[in-house]
Amino acid sequence: MRVRRARQPCGRYSLHRRGFPSDLANERPMTTAFEQAVAAQDQAITAKAPLFVRACPGAGKTYVIVSRHLRGPAVTLRRGRALLSFTRAAATQMRRRCHRDGRPDATAFPHYIGTLDAFIWDALVTPNLPSNQPLQLIDSWDRVQAEVKLDRQIPLNGFTFVRDPRTGQESIRQDLLAQEHTLLINGSNYGWDRWAQEAFTVRNAHYQDGYITGHESRLLALKYLADGESVTGPLRSRFAEIVVDEAQDCSVTDLEIMTALHRVGIPLVIVADPDQMIYNWRNAELGVLRPLAAELGQTVELAGNWRSSRTVCQAAATLRSGARPPDSAVRPPQLEPPLILLPTRFPRGGTAKHVQSGRPVIDVFLDHAQANGIEAADCLITAHSRTYLPTKNRRPSGNKATMLAHARHVVRSGTADEALVDDACRLAARMLLRYWYPDTPARGSVEARCTAAGVEFTGIIRRAYRFLYGLPELHAGWIADVNAELKNAPQPPGARPSRGTGRLSGKSPTPRAADAATASFRCDNIHQVKGDEHPAVMLLIPDNDASSRWINGDPDTDESLRGWYVAVTRAQRLITIAVQPEQIEALTEFLTARRVATLIG
Repeated sequence: MRVRRARQPCGRYSLHRRGFPSDLANERPMTTAFEQAVAAQDQAITAKAPLFVRACPGAGKTYVIVSRHLRGPAVTLRRGRALLSFTRAAATQMRRRCHRDGRPDATAFPHYIGTLDAFIWDALVTPNLPSNQPLQLIDSWDRVQAEVKLDRQIPLNGFTFVRDPRTGQESIRQDLLAQEHTLLINGSNYGWDRWAQEAFTVRNAHYQDGYITGHESRLLALKYLADGESVTGPLRSRFAEIVVDEAQDCSVTDLEIMTALHRVGIPLVIVADPDQMIYNWRNAELGVLRPLAAELGQTVELAGNWRSSRTVCQAAATLRSGARPPDSAVRPPQLEPPLILLPTRFPRGGTAKHVQSGRPVIDVFLDHAQANGIEAADCLITAHSRTYLPTKNRRPSGNKATMLAHARHVVRSGTADEALVDDACRLAARMLLRYWYPDTPARGSVEARCTAAGVEFTGIIRRAYRFLYGLPELHAGWIADVNAELKNAPQPPGARPSRGTGRLSGKSPTPRAADAATASFRCDNIHQVKGDEHPAVMLLIPDNDASSRWINGDPDTDESLRGWYVAVTRAQRLITIAVQPEQIEALTEFLTARRVATLIG
């Protein structure tokens, strides 16, 4: 006799697990939208692979993926399942949910929970590497300070390598060059073709030295998958299913790998929201994801939004393609704020100002949030570009002195995250190694340099942290003080400083504005907040054609519209849009016509 478990959303804890906001998880919203959302989640949990799951923002994807995983693969000889996402944070969250449900075994071999990058490296590349070809996977060419040098110098990381799936040939996307690098090449005596050729030469030289990034790892994965049963057989034996979350962020090459896995008989579950495809620089393309979804054959739609209010859902629907109806707000009906439009001026290089009050528009937004019972710590401020956002500890581009000053600021701030502190310490470690060991090669990762110098990596990082923390505040004679600290710092074994090498020179950098360093609100560009959710969100849109693009644009071809969609759908209760005052009237009429409650603030 089969015992049927009680439906989970009957209590606060299980509602929160499905994706319901924790502040409302003690409610029991037995509405049609609620029942439909639960039914769709259950269908996605139980449907057989291959399967495409189209999940709207706030659909409770993590609950669905982990619940599907804990049910166990249906094929007894294939006991493992791979759960893949794009961030370590998402993978960690899935592991924690397995442990919280009393299933630590679901995180251990033969299962695999991690990032797509790590899975490609661990499962597809490393087991198939020749024994005489040691390679180290690095997250960026900046880790080894790879530079392309002709009559100018450009970081290798500034060149985006892509693969054409039709021909298998590599190229570099000139359209994805940063503006500063484009200007350098335009002012060079060498044309684009020569720069691209040199970038390939530098990349290949580092490959010969044993370094590869995620792009080269994917090329190797495709190569090994083409070898046939010797590679695909062990994968089929281990994995009954591979689940890929946030697949709209996959590059063309990622999707080519997934297609290859599907065609050799490995059941795939692809979870994606094509409306949130905003990584064109990663070579993500809607035109490649949709054919894969069709080839999988079965689609489940998750259109119940457990995160956002009805107003947010309606506003978001105006920014996506296909004239589809708004997603269903699963939250219980309650009094909710309208969408707020703030007429704003965006001076280049200055603070965005609210037109009516003349105050910084960020302050006006925070006042609206507070009036709706939302603290600043629960607010998100975002934009397509960081130009109009508070600096928020990001690493500046510039000379060594400017970057070292920023690294000191990061370490002393007490608010920087682990990745920023690690980046700051590595930057200082390179300087210390160059000063202490001038005869060792100034090329390669910090780890490789430590090995060449015969010192322990962790010890150098600790010294770098102490060095940064001990540097003084910026002032006119700051560079001289840094060089004095460098000279007086305790030296590790074998250090042999030589005069001049590794020391700073030039003018001291100007002090950076620290107004946002201690700000309690979250602030970053749209690409960096994609996995966030906040009670209140403000989106800054300085574009002169914001209203015409919002009203008439095609999200399938305009990535900025998809970016605005991502920003709006981060909001739980309050969404605020700051735009040029000339855009307000047309945008208000358009939103009101689509039943989005709107207030001009």
